[in-house]
Amino acid sequence: MNTNPGTVTINYGNGNVYEGSFQPHGIGKLKYADGRISNGIWKNGTIIYEGELADNNGEPHGRGRWTYSNGFYEGEWKNGLRHGEGMYKWTDGSSYSGQWKDDKKHGVGVKKWPDGSSYDGEWRENKKHGKGTKRHANGDVWYTGDYRDGRPDGVGTLNYSNGDVYTGQWRANKKHGRGLMTYANEEIYEGEWRVGVRHGSGSFMLTNGDVITGEWINDKMPLDMY
Repeated sequence: MNTNPGTVTINYGNGNVYEGSFQPHGIGKLKYADGRISNGIWKNGTIIYEGELADNNGEPHGRGRWTYSNGFYEGEWKNGLRHGEGMYKWTDGSSYSGQWKDDKKHGVGVKKWPDGSSYDGEWRENKKHGKGTKRHANGDVWYTGDYRDGRPDGVGTLNYSNGDVYTGQWRANKKHGRGLMTYANEEIYEGEWRVGVRHGSGSFMLTNGDVITGEWINDKMPLDMY
């Protein structure tokens, strides 16, 4: 018999027992028919969080699962925020599994999208940041290298869909600095880039072995300027 004022006990037909605030709505305790006991948070008769709670304020703290309208998160919590290791799975089929900090993807983790593509690497405040690898749905690598604020920035390799491959420096998702581009037709450019185009000193090797070396301006080779 429940003797706590302001709380109720509900005995379900399947043998589960709920103890907590009325409706149920708020913090409560669910006793399963098999003897398991789970603390949780309820909303309009439905449990939305099941797991460990903080003693002082009843917020998620420790391990638990929260069900949202667009998916669920299962993992570690700290003071009501996703914090530590955990997995969020969205209803559209995408997911993230890895480290969290203050409710944001932060640290090392894997994000998968509904089309099958994925990113495996470092995160900072919900953005790809640090070392990481982005893959196509078939597992082929699209880009691997440095990221900053969600974009390639630093040094990395990008494999284009037409067979071209670029390895070198990046800035804000653009080829910028020194880099090597190997084209699908086996021509090769090695040299300087600026905001995505060949610009500065560089060498271009044709398929017949001839090499053109000089100063490039806005993606035009030296011979084009005469």
